[in-house]
Amino acid sequence: MCSLKTPIRKFAESPYFIPATVVLYLLLTGLLFVVIGTRTKPDIEVLLTRWFSRFLWADFLLIVIGVALCRRDIAAAFRELFTLSPHPGPLPQGERETGMTLAHDGEGKGALPLRHRLNRPGIYLLLILIAGLLLVTLAAPQVHRIYYDEDIYANMAQNIAYTGQTGMANYGTFEYGEYFVNWLLYNKDPSGWPFLIGLVFQLFGTDETYAFYLNNLLYAGGILVVFFIARILAGGWFAGLVAALIYAFIPHNPVWSNTISAENPAAVFGGLAVLCTLVWLRSRETRHLFLMASVLPFAAVMRPESAMIGLWALAAAAVNLFSAAPSHSGPLRPHPFATRVFWAMGLISFALAIPLIWHFYAMSGQSWGAEGAKFATAHFLKNIAPNSVYYVNNADFPVLFTLLAVVGLAAGRKKELLPRLMILLWFLLFWGIFLFFYAGSYKYGADVRFALVSFMPLAVLGGIGAEVLRKSGAGCQQSVTGAVSCAEGGSAGIETSPGRLSIAAVLILVLIVSSLKFLPLIRLVGQEAWGARYDHAYAREFIKKIPNRAIVLTHIPTMFLLWGQNAIQTYAGNDNPDVIRDLMNRYGGHVYFHQSYWCNASDVANRAICDGIRQRYDLEPVATAREQAHEYGLYRMTFKKGTGETTGSPGTAR
Repeated sequence: MCSLKTPIRKFAESPYFIPATVVLYLLLTGLLFVVIGTRTKPDIEVLLTRWFSRFLWADFLLIVIGVALCRRDIAAAFRELFTLSPHPGPLPQGERETGMTLAHDGEGKGALPLRHRLNRPGIYLLLILIAGLLLVTLAAPQVHRIYYDEDIYANMAQNIAYTGQTGMANYGTFEYGEYFVNWLLYNKDPSGWPFLIGLVFQLFGTDETYAFYLNNLLYAGGILVVFFIARILAGGWFAGLVAALIYAFIPHNPVWSNTISAENPAAVFGGLAVLCTLVWLRSRETRHLFLMASVLPFAAVMRPESAMIGLWALAAAAVNLFSAAPSHSGPLRPHPFATRVFWAMGLISFALAIPLIWHFYAMSGQSWGAEGAKFATAHFLKNIAPNSVYYVNNADFPVLFTLLAVVGLAAGRKKELLPRLMILLWFLLFWGIFLFFYAGSYKYGADVRFALVSFMPLAVLGGIGAEVLRKSGAGCQQSVTGAVSCAEGGSAGIETSPGRLSIAAVLILVLIVSSLKFLPLIRLVGQEAWGARYDHAYAREFIKKIPNRAIVLTHIPTMFLLWGQNAIQTYAGNDNPDVIRDLMNRYGGHVYFHQSYWCNASDVANRAICDGIRQRYDLEPVATAREQAHEYGLYRMTFKKGTGETTGSPGTAR
């Protein structure tokens, strides 16, 4: 390793480094604009279907390498969580000194009372993680909430895992277990979340349940991320623990983390990018910068707005956050932009971000299924009120969490104002972007999910606010009888002696109790998207009544392909009758029409497609269902006399 470092270091310090770096940036910029200038948007979409997943694989590999390089730092951070606190609580002075000595010697830890040996940050954090996992797996229903986007994400993962292509299948088949994608459509959203699901599908097979579990684990990872961010900024364990508790108990966090939607992964990886940036700005270690440079482009491909995390990281570097060394001694360190290593590692982020820039260019100008401008100042006025009230109404979001965040922003130490302002900027970027979005209102359907990307900065500020309150009452404790006693300093832990409650313990209890009223919200499935939800449930039952070698015409092929059922877009029945005739021959007449939610919706174009199927084909019902005015069904198709004919004999049942 040393022999490798020496030539690299020599080159980095040589006069050739700067011109070589400039040339590489120019080459990457040239590649970026050559593709945009010489290819049409549909051509770029085709290019991305082939190459986007390969860039993501390269990025993922670099992240794994970065984690390996930082493994000792990561292990030390977690090991420190379970180290005895230097101030384990209000023990008598002699007992405290003995306990500290024994702890440092690594012997005789049993001399300390059990409650003091358990009074460690890692124990409390573990309890918060367990509580969060119980909320997300037992309280929050495991259900789709965004129809049919979640099926699209999972099918994209299926395509990435088994074909290496990025996109959703409009026509796919299974031939004796082998998966084929015949028509592939590039999706308007970036592919980071489907790529992660695809990794799980490669390991365990295609089952959408695994995607739910992955989102559950990412939610738990978010609790850890927010803990360490607050720990770095506030310099104390208590701030990190409260931030983690707030993040775990924000009601819509567990609600949306038990779906397959992309908002929770976007929030977690955005927070991970912030954590990596803060760690590097504090340490200025090259290995930390390498990990940050690898994580940033990966975090940016979770959702369209996720790319703004790169702007935040640049802003944090530009203001030279943590300009002084961690010990606050010695001269100020050089500005990050003035270091060669910053620009060298920037090449990694730039190269990995190129497919995302191509993606944004290819998707620009698309309708996204709605008319009018998608981002405009005209949307601001209708979005600002619901998106502001959300955080203070104490109906969807605990107002106590918001108040703690305000305290953390306004009442912290002046010398720590800049880091707090950077966390505020993080919140404003991911809250403010949706104020100008046509569907950005938190009261617009299920689009409250857009709030998730703003929760982590609020939780961090809330943790800082809790630390401010704790320090304001440090050393003051109230007994159960109401007597108040104050001592010098204050405990760094949460537990106190029997019969006493610290400011920290009282605050934790208040936060937990105030969160209980939101359990009904977490458990609620609700009426939102009921028509699509019943369509989803009935369709899964319908396909049990048809042979394995059969194909379904449906508006949602992605849903059926996830279940291992051959499927093709409904419009093929009207636009591609030759394809349908071939399918009837291939599958012995077992071609079926799925009367889905879209055949019942008010959308004129989709209803016209269903009407066209009824006019061209005879439909024999196999299974039907009804919910309110919506009719769902699966029908065996044959050409009406005079419109076409089939050959071959009917297939046998499974």
